[in-house]
Amino acid sequence: MPVDLPAAQLVATVVLNVSLAALTGASLSDRWLHANTSHWAMWNLVSLRRVCLASVATALLAYMAVLWLEAASMAEVALSEAAPAIHSVLTATHYGFAWKIGMVALISVTVVTMLRWAPQWRPAADLVRLIALGAFLYSRSMVSHAGAGGDMSWAVAADWIHLVLISVWLGEVLVAAFVTLRHVPGKTGQDGAERAQYTQALSNSATIALAGIVITGLFSTWRGLGSLENATGNPYATILLLKVVLVAIAVALGGLNRFLVMPRLLADLRSPGAPSVKQHEKFVFILQIESFVLVAALILAAVLSSTSPPTAG
Repeated sequence: MPVDLPAAQLVATVVLNVSLAALTGASLSDRWLHANTSHWAMWNLVSLRRVCLASVATALLAYMAVLWLEAASMAEVALSEAAPAIHSVLTATHYGFAWKIGMVALISVTVVTMLRWAPQWRPAADLVRLIALGAFLYSRSMVSHAGAGGDMSWAVAADWIHLVLISVWLGEVLVAAFVTLRHVPGKTGQDGAERAQYTQALSNSATIALAGIVITGLFSTWRGLGSLENATGNPYATILLLKVVLVAIAVALGGLNRFLVMPRLLADLRSPGAPSVKQHEKFVFILQIESFVLVAALILAAVLSSTSPPTAG
């Protein structure tokens, strides 16, 4: 049975993007916790390393799959016959040029992630990993709709910033919901104080990322649509509208957590008494729902990247 190339490309792209987001979120969380000494922080630093290793391995596999699928699509051959076309794609196309840049960046991320660094070198290693992640995401923007005007343009820069901030938002929400905050706090004292500090850093980072996503999203939307007349009546606009709705839902969930649930949770964690299980469970549950909504938005973003905008014609 022949492989549905568009569907396979969509799956590979989504897996790649989710893996990168998880890697970004785990890297940021590791950065926030590396100086902490509580039992909760020590346990999570081990878990975050595992998340980073699993995410980078999955990203590498997905990135190679993306190349194979793109080669089959460009050569218009079956997936099993695409091997000879890969060399041509890598050496004779702009896509191949951008892919090689991305692979160098991703290998750099892998090496930094796999090695165990002495405490005095960890901040530098974390910085190198984040820079390499940024370089990889830039290579993805180079082959997006934004790259039509050249690799060094305002459109590519805006698309890159958008990708970085989406990876930050989705990644830190995923990691907090299913790793760092998944377990109910069992004791107070240092654990509670450091959990509160982490939760505050998570909220502040998500707020900054959201502000940047809105600004760059508006720029990219206007560039893709070109005019208000193109805001309806075409597949690109329909998918874009659905994505905006999902992002709005995620924003509402994040606002609910930040302004209604988090203040009580932080007060509980910082108090000498036992923390409220109810507040913690409510906070994490909302984070989990938010992460599912964001993954759905990411899927639509992948569909959007393969859909021609009205301005392309």
